[in-house]
Amino acid sequence: MRLVYISIMTALTAVSTTNLHAADSTLSVTCRNSDVGAEVFVDGRFKGECPVDVLVHEGKSKLVVQNKANTPAERIFEQEVRVGDGVVKTIEVILGVPLSNSKNKLQEVGQSNMGGVNDKRGSLLSVICGIDDIDSEVLVDDKPRGVCPINVQVNEGTVKLRVQKKVNAFSDRIFEQEIRVGDGVIKKVMVQLGVARLNAAGKQHKPEQSEVKQGAFKDCTDCPEMTVIPAGSFDMGSPDNEIGHGLDEGPVHRVAVASFAMGAYEVTRAQYAIFVGETKYDAGTCWAVNEGGGVEDRAGRNSSEFMFRKDSSYSQFDTRPVSCVNWLDAQAYAQWLSSKTGKNYRLPTEAEWEYAARANTSTPYYWGNDVGHSNANCSNCSTKWDGSLTPWEGAQSSPVGSFKPNAFGLYDMLGNVWEWTEDTYHANYKGAPIDGSAWIQKISGNDRPVGRVIRGGSWKYSSHFMRAAYRMGNEEVKRYEHKVGFRLVRALP
Repeated sequence: MRLVYISIMTALTAVSTTNLHAADSTLSVTCRNSDVGAEVFVDGRFKGECPVDVLVHEGKSKLVVQNKANTPAERIFEQEVRVGDGVVKTIEVILGVPLSNSKNKLQEVGQSNMGGVNDKRGSLLSVICGIDDIDSEVLVDDKPRGVCPINVQVNEGTVKLRVQKKVNAFSDRIFEQEIRVGDGVIKKVMVQLGVARLNAAGKQHKPEQSEVKQGAFKDCTDCPEMTVIPAGSFDMGSPDNEIGHGLDEGPVHRVAVASFAMGAYEVTRAQYAIFVGETKYDAGTCWAVNEGGGVEDRAGRNSSEFMFRKDSSYSQFDTRPVSCVNWLDAQAYAQWLSSKTGKNYRLPTEAEWEYAARANTSTPYYWGNDVGHSNANCSNCSTKWDGSLTPWEGAQSSPVGSFKPNAFGLYDMLGNVWEWTEDTYHANYKGAPIDGSAWIQKISGNDRPVGRVIRGGSWKYSSHFMRAAYRMGNEEVKRYEHKVGFRLVRALP
């Protein structure tokens, strides 16, 4: 995939540069340390800020580089440069001692060399994206110009670059930056998309931009209760000496996370039932442990009476977390809730999930180093929901909120059911984002799907799998897994 990416960029650069100025040469101007950002002029025309690559005609050109200090004196580099047709000429600039301010002189020189309007040349904006963001939409001054990676011809001056990629129907990951380019310059911009933000579809219900949320809240009567998670940073992963540490839990790296709201509880059967009833969503069937501890095929999951129960006597189980849901089911529920409320609901990124689960702790569990007793629901957590006779008898999920919450006010972050996240699974954290955004691995051709990350362990697994750092990849379409559910996050203005 990387080889294809490099080939695409090489071809794009060659084609675009050829089309822009077939007979020009490249003057590559580099600066050191504090001189980075100095203004570059060629033949009196502003070309950009150092370091910069400039397209020039064959022959002699006058290169002037000056700092931008607002003082009567400036440090300046001046040199006449001779270049041949098609050559790449590199000039390493070292600015001299302060001289009297020559901005007026430069402006006069520029005017004498400006020529007619037709002599003005465009610039080349080379937009480069990381592997995960290839094919993102590129807009310059709000006009679509193609997909990343791409070379775009622009006029001299300041342009607004926007690169965006759809996360779901209601949100995009976005990069925005104003870029100042000189006439004939080749400007390279490496893009890294940020966390998801509402797009036009998500804003159609006119969300309150002045909205300030604190603590717990609901956007509708039947909506999940959300809890505001404060912004912060944490060490993601586990150290080598943590009992149960896996290779995919390292290297430990610092991640900064913006504030967001997260479901105080896992989405329940009753909440999911409303979604299925309103949308007639095809929830399918799955083999699961029923309320009595036995295994059965969950038939009738698409009926209007969908409650994961056979009759009204089982209504007590409406407060259990929904299970037998795959990653696509969780996404469908999030999009439905977003459309219903006009707010941006989605699955948490893996970094958001671990940050929220830890709640400013660094121990394997948010209550300490050991699993203890009755802190969560897992196969060896010593609770009344543990299995007793056989793997299929007695053990079951517990009603949401049956145990004490963590310091952020979140219940069952560890144990009860596994929870889906937005990220694809990676074998380790080398190259992982450090801004809390989702890490999505691209697949193409005959590449095998890598699966999505599930977190938190479940009632059927031991406490080893319940550690805050433990992670597992699961197939997106896998619905028969009766130990997997989810909770949502909601973007805050």
